[in-house]
Amino acid sequence: MGCNLQSEAQALNSMRDSEKVWVFAQFNIDQEDDDLETYYYYGLVAKKLYKAIAYNEIESGFMLMEEVKYWSDDLIHDYEDGESAGELVFRIEDVVKMELIKVEPIAGQGSDQFDESVDKPTEAEDKFIGQLPSASEDN
Repeated sequence: MGCNLQSEAQALNSMRDSEKVWVFAQFNIDQEDDDLETYYYYGLVAKKLYKAIAYNEIESGFMLMEEVKYWSDDLIHDYEDGESAGELVFRIEDVVKMELIKVEPIAGQGSDQFDESVDKPTEAEDKFIGQLPSASEDN
């Protein structure tokens, strides 16, 4: 894999964009033992960089993900801890899939938080609904 100086410079400039978007990304990383390791992360990425990757305007370079969260055991977890600041840098070439998401993922919940289902009733609404007569009681 050769170095594409123009693409890498464009990636660097795009990363500096102050407007960020939430993405879900899959990365395949070559390991030293010739294995391929797959990682799934949520994070903030510069909007300009996301669009450049999405439109194949950038082929190589680095991508900064901020406020990183990772997917494991069907739950989302914060990457930030006592050791890590919650930022990761990846090579753009390692991106397999990147999906724009509308809201910040909540750690401790699963991907069902992104379902476009109807909002669940609150406890008060549930209680009120339970007090309504059933359709068979109306007649």
